[in-house]
Amino acid sequence: MRHPIVSCAQILHEGQNFDISKIPKKLQSFSESLHYPVYDALLHFYEEDEYCKIYHKGLSPYINHIKKFAGAVSLDRSVGWCDDIEDQKNMNQVNKHSRKMFAKNGVPYITNVRFGDKKSYSFCFEDIPQNSVLFVGAHGTQNRADYKAVFFAGICAMVEQQHPKILLIYGSVDKRILSLCIKNDITLVQYPSQCSLAHSPQKPRRCEGST
Repeated sequence: MRHPIVSCAQILHEGQNFDISKIPKKLQSFSESLHYPVYDALLHFYEEDEYCKIYHKGLSPYINHIKKFAGAVSLDRSVGWCDDIEDQKNMNQVNKHSRKMFAKNGVPYITNVRFGDKKSYSFCFEDIPQNSVLFVGAHGTQNRADYKAVFFAGICAMVEQQHPKILLIYGSVDKRILSLCIKNDITLVQYPSQCSLAHSPQKPRRCEGST
């Protein structure tokens, strides 16, 4: 039986009033949790829509499963930067609904922020807490220069509007994002993607503080 794949926190910058207790030590993908659960991990949904059962069947059938874990990151339906604004709004509503479902069912969660291009900024930051801990998924955004440009612009807009104290990023971290967090005194934490961990030649390591 193989080891469960979990993403361990890697602190890239300690911001003002740094508090390690607010940083999840490890993440596990929802799909991975169905077969190799690590119950003290935070569940995430940074997965391709077609492979993640929750995006087809909804949250309700899996709430009791999710409640067994340390908590969850809210959903990450794609707000595509090439999509029509109405399609963007529809996906944004799905992400917002997950936050309401987690709150209603007593699931501790961290808000995932999903944005597209500039036309999405008018609604994608609605109901996002200010001066808080926020998650962003970067996996798949760093492969091309135009993807990186749109993603970095969204990060800048989020920082300007929401003023996060701690920014948690799943996937690769652009050096410009690190510089932005240093400039704004934001704690920055990276979690390697499941894809990168699965293809790593190294044996999966324990997350700091894990048993």
